[in-house]
Amino acid sequence: MSAQDIADRAGLSVTLVRRTLRIPTPGQTPRDIARASADAILGIPLPHRRNSGSPSLTDSTEASRPLADLARAGWPATTLALGLDVNPRTVADVCDKHPGLHLDLALRIRRLHRHLIGLDPASYSIHPTDIARTRAAAARRTAATAATPGR
Repeated sequence: MSAQDIADRAGLSVTLVRRTLRIPTPGQTPRDIARASADAILGIPLPHRRNSGSPSLTDSTEASRPLADLARAGWPATTLALGLDVNPRTVADVCDKHPGLHLDLALRIRRLHRHLIGLDPASYSIHPTDIARTRAAAARRTAATAATPGR
């Protein structure tokens, strides 16, 4: 993982991560790191590789949660797809937890989630009907997955 990947996953600045990763020169004392920063870096779950032939692929289960959060907040899949620069069908595949998600897309999903989760979709000119439809579909999906054992 690069310092940028670690920073994105930990929610820290890339400069702080780079300073943390820097090896002190001989005679230089190592810098202290705040416990919160250390916990954020050390608590990063590493993606599980599906097979050794595809090192850039990961499971989409973890990435489906932020998309579900955004759907419950009223963000339509077409808007999320535009923000992620992918096809809306790709967003649906991630929500359905299809295997073989590219790691860079998983990171873009987390960044988009961090950016949009506190914002109101109506302030981005999304029609209130689309917001209500997206929220209702997300509630149905949540109820269906809660009722289905093994998911």
